[in-house]
Amino acid sequence: MTTTTRATPGVAPSRRSLLALGASGLLTGAVVTAEAGSATSAEAAAATTTPAWADVTAYGADRTGAVNASGAFHDAIAALAGTGGVVYIPAGTYNIATTVTCAPTPFMPIYFVGDGAWASILSFTGSGDCLRIYDGTTYAGRARFGGGILGLTIDGSNAATGASSTGVHLGDLLQYELDLTVQAFDQPGSIGIHLDNQYYWTEQLFGRVYAQACASHVVFDWTPGSVTSTSSGSFERCDLDLYINQDGAANDGVVFRNGAFTGNSSLKIRGNFGYGKTAVSSAALRLTGSQATNNYSNASVIADSMLDIGVECAGGTYTPQTVVFGTSANQIQNCHGGLNFGLAGTTFTASNNAGNVANFIGHVNGDATLPEDAWVSYGTGFPTGVTGHVAFRVLPTGSEIMVTWALDIASGTKLTSGESIVAVASRFAYTDNKVIPGNNQGGGLSGNTYAPAFITAKASFQYAGPSYTSSGTSYWYGQGVYTVHTG
Repeated sequence: MTTTTRATPGVAPSRRSLLALGASGLLTGAVVTAEAGSATSAEAAAATTTPAWADVTAYGADRTGAVNASGAFHDAIAALAGTGGVVYIPAGTYNIATTVTCAPTPFMPIYFVGDGAWASILSFTGSGDCLRIYDGTTYAGRARFGGGILGLTIDGSNAATGASSTGVHLGDLLQYELDLTVQAFDQPGSIGIHLDNQYYWTEQLFGRVYAQACASHVVFDWTPGSVTSTSSGSFERCDLDLYINQDGAANDGVVFRNGAFTGNSSLKIRGNFGYGKTAVSSAALRLTGSQATNNYSNASVIADSMLDIGVECAGGTYTPQTVVFGTSANQIQNCHGGLNFGLAGTTFTASNNAGNVANFIGHVNGDATLPEDAWVSYGTGFPTGVTGHVAFRVLPTGSEIMVTWALDIASGTKLTSGESIVAVASRFAYTDNKVIPGNNQGGGLSGNTYAPAFITAKASFQYAGPSYTSSGTSYWYGQGVYTVHTG
């Protein structure tokens, strides 16, 4: 007979209570054991609202790591089919010799919950993926979301030699949670955390990852599967804290590749780089490649997001690069935050940035190739007789623009109200003509004359003062802030 202990009806257990009570043997929630049995109708009803709890040791998983536990993990996952719930991994070391796959159909959220990093350890001894997690359905067919990996360490130091391997390979998920450590997936081609869309997209991914000594630590990827035409490189609306420690390796920290992109997200990268003894190509952040398939065409891009990088470089016989871009299409666009490299005093190799960073708002330290609080300045293309500059900058709010100008009007030059001075980037346009206060003086004008500028809906910077012909040099200048139209 199956033994069950249930929480008070209608009261959902917290993760903390599940961990604490699970470790003591008092399992809050439905306990799934190895024995088959029957349940009362009341228990069956409760099971629809109370998460199931499957302890891998109840299915024969060996905590000492002496025996392959992959089958026990699969049995625990199978026990949650149709309901979802928790695969509980008590403190210990588990030998995972073959890939553990979690892709329930229909999708139900399954959480892999350990007793904490360095307490519950999956030691991967095979090749390929240690954990493979995905939802193979299309978005329209999904009824439930969620799932996660919490309180685990996944270790690749015993992975098969001569072959690439991955700690966690997951994708095509919505509202998935990560709170884990992955380490020592260091053979060529290996990856610590491989975020890879093959069936649809991944959005609202959130959590914290600590990765160390991996060939590539965290990789965002797009690998369309052969059975679907719906996958894309989207990892939008994600909130991730990524902690990277190379710890003797000399490889990439975070990578976006093959058209993987994120937007409206928060991405924080912290880490220590540059301990390697061999000079190899590596970067704290790399964006490379693009892809056009399934009616999507994307480059690898981080856009409209908070990007906060704070890393240091210990030196060694080489220094890694800060941010590496594959082509001009791989970009950081309209982001805010901080890009801080070299806190320990040892400088990184500069980025190959050649216009790949557009409109980054925030402090930059340790790499002069990356723009800081970028002003977009125009100094050419003016009417004959007009010289100087017009400059725009997006403020940290993201919806406000500061504009400043200082122009010399040569003697004999005629300015007409409404005359276009220079065409500007479309992001500085305003739906209705926007008036910015300014002044004009000299050149035969009577004192200091009010002469505003127009920012038009067609992205034209126009003179809006009184028409006149300058006798001697006159000076038109001004500065102001306006809100772009957001609706």
